[in-house]
Parts: sequence; C-alpha cells; structure tokens
Amino acid sequence: MSAKLAVLFLFMTVGFAMPVLLGIRQISDIQLPNWHTGYQPEQPISYSHRLHAGYLNIDCQYCHVGVEESRHATIPNLQTCMNCHELVQGQTEEAKKNISKLNEAWANGKGEGVTWKRVHNNPDFVYFSHMTHVRIATYVDDNGKQRTDETGAAIKGIDCLVCHGDMKKVGVGVQYQNLTMGWCLNCHRDQNERQGKLGMAQRAPVNACDACHR
Repeated sequence: MSAKLAVLFLFMTVGFAMPVLLGIRQISDIQLPNWHTGYQPEQPISYSHRLHAGYLNIDCQYCHVGVEESRHATIPNLQTCMNCHELVQGQTEEAKKNISKLNEAWANGKGEGVTWKRVHNNPDFVYFSHMTHVRIATYVDDNGKQRTDETGAAIKGIDCLVCHGDMKKVGVGVQYQNLTMGWCLNCHRDQNERQGKLGMAQRAPVNACDACHR
C-alpha cells in the first residue's frame, strides 16, 4: 500500500470512528462548541422548565444549587428530583411515564441518576464562573437601569434569562445565546459603557485575556 493510500485510509477510519467514540448517534446530537443557538437535544426525560419554573414557580437555584457558589450551575442530582417525586407521580400518562424513569433510576441504588445531555458546552480553554456573573457582577439593562429587588434597591448579579432566555416559557432545555467569545466581549463592552454613563466603575474585562483563558 502506498503512503498516500495509507494516510487516506487512516483519515477515513478516524472519520467513521469519531462519531461513535463521541456518542453521536444522530445528526441532532452534534453540537459545535457554543455556536449552536437553538440547540435542544432530546433528553432521556422530557423535563419541562415551563412546568417546574413557570407554572409551579420553583426557583432555579433549587435545582441548580451551584449557581451562586461556584463556576458551575450544576445539574440536580436524583435526590433533588425525588424530594418531590417520591410523592408526586404525575397526572398525565406522559408525566407518569417520565416519573417512572426517575423511580427506576432511584430504585437501582447505584446513585447513577439520569444521564442528561449537556446543552451549553464551553470549550476546555474557557473559564466561566456562574458565581461571578450571578452574584457579583453589576448589570445595567438597555434602558440604563440596574436590577432591583422588591423594595426598589439596586442589587448585584445578572438575571439568568439574559444568557438562558426565559426558561419559564421553555420546555426541554435549549441554548438561547450563541455564547461565543465575540458575544461575551460585546456584552462586557456594553456593560462598561452603560456603567460609565452612570458614573460606576467599569469592571467587565475586555482586554484581559487571562480573565477567561487561564
């Protein structure tokens, strides 16, 4: 076999094997890192944010417990789900079918839970902290207003819906923004400009590469 044919054979082998190694079974499973606005993979359970966060008004942080304390918002463990679903078994046939999957995972005693498919996929070389954005950062909206609490006092943090959209209106999790480097930098530039107009310190990093690449 000639060298050229050997190289061609190698590339073809890797090309055919890679989707299998990555667990890609269908075209809809393919996701480019943070370019895939609208990405909504089929999940093992059709969890509805519209039902839980919207209709039932469950706070996002009840499930995503790390959002104010760490880099990662975290996916809820099975115990969190079973806090409710040991009693709540659903009213519709679809709900009962989905909850039965939780019961089955819980009953196996292995603590494996449900294997959810990741929606937002930052590259390994990107450092992003939910805690910094949700609890520490100052956000000024398009109208030049800061976030306020129920008393009208200004509060820190960026509302989840800025990056994730209004999940109270969405069923299965979906990527709302493209979350590319350009999108993040433009947001930082906008915030610095808006904060400057209010006489505030402009702290969103724009030229400090090590803020996001560590």
